[in-house]
Amino acid sequence: MLNIVKPTETPEDVFLKCISLIRNPDLRNRLNACKDLVVAASEELDTKTSIIQLHTIIQENLVNGNVTSDELGKVYTYRMAKKDKPGRPYYDKILLSAPNGICPLCSHRIASTIDHHLPKALYPRLAVVPVNLIPSCKDCNTSKLHSFPTIPEEETIHPYYDNVQNDQWLSAEVINSSPPSIRFFVVHPEAWSILLFRRVEFHFNSLLLNELYSTNAAVELSQINYQLNKLNNTLGPNGVKNHLLESAESRTYSNINSWQAAMYRAISNNTWFYNGGFNAGF
Repeated sequence: MLNIVKPTETPEDVFLKCISLIRNPDLRNRLNACKDLVVAASEELDTKTSIIQLHTIIQENLVNGNVTSDELGKVYTYRMAKKDKPGRPYYDKILLSAPNGICPLCSHRIASTIDHHLPKALYPRLAVVPVNLIPSCKDCNTSKLHSFPTIPEEETIHPYYDNVQNDQWLSAEVINSSPPSIRFFVVHPEAWSILLFRRVEFHFNSLLLNELYSTNAAVELSQINYQLNKLNNTLGPNGVKNHLLESAESRTYSNINSWQAAMYRAISNNTWFYNGGFNAGF
């Protein structure tokens, strides 16, 4: 879960640019009349995200009495996300804000699309509001889909507002199986409130991050097996352990909450693993 600088574009400018080339005068006029409501919705989102009250934002399927959620949704789909349309530069800028091109929601896969933090089908005023648009991988976007919070604990981490990068919240354990496997889970940093912990835990579970990280860990364990065997043959279990400790330190320095860091911390401290368990099933 990676932090990103909040977009600076105003919701008014983005909305008006997106609808600027609509030819149908009736649709253009009805959408233009929604401008102030879109701005107000952006302000409400900004305020309520900061105080963990997103679940109190009212859902709707008709805006200003005459604009459907589908019509506002199409402003995003056909006039922002679509190439060569007026709003596409805003879309591209948000997508490119992903740190090193990595999805900030899972911290692993490539960011290739835009996720609506609150789904546009349920919150149509937020369809093209910049602070509601987050660079994302397709899997995270699909996992969230039309989900929405009903209580504070269900408010997933918002990369523009929540910074959880500097505290270690991701941990892992070795499963003494054949071959060995790794289970990932969320721990509670001492400095965090119970609410932040529950939100990170909900985010982790709803995006199926244990499954993602465990799959990648299985590949990593397979790839380092030959190296660990060489170390074991020349330096014994202590040599294996020291190598794993160095690997854990290096990866933790790079990203304390990467699945790699959590995995190497776990296997370097597991007596069964570095005493030969790494060979089970190989």
